[in-house]
Amino acid sequence: MTTDDRVTTHHDHETTDDHETTDDHRVTTDHDHGSAALVCALSPAGLATRAARWEALTARALLQASRSDRGLRLVFRAGPRVAGELSALVALERECCAFAAWSVVETDGKLALDITGRGDQAVAAVQAMFSSLT
Repeated sequence: MTTDDRVTTHHDHETTDDHETTDDHRVTTDHDHGSAALVCALSPAGLATRAARWEALTARALLQASRSDRGLRLVFRAGPRVAGELSALVALERECCAFAAWSVVETDGKLALDITGRGDQAVAAVQAMFSSLT
């Protein structure tokens, strides 16, 4: 995930393995913009591991990526390994990135992941997370 001056990541905690997150989901005030800033709960190692998993999944099965007004839609080729990894990643992201809604729907042999931000900064954060795809 990349950041700008309104979407802030924070990594001052420890994780016991690089797939876990802490309960450190905080929203703080961005005094320069008068709005809420988002805080990532992953350690640097956890963030790198998570990004590598997303990169492997998208390289293997991504069919389409597009921005929407409220976030992103990623469409994957359906398959047992793809569905399992997508489901696992979405579960982890729901814990880590609670500022967004993560929804997977399977239709016509495809898995559509809709990631919807709750607020303008959340939309920007969601779109930045997968900016290399859109």
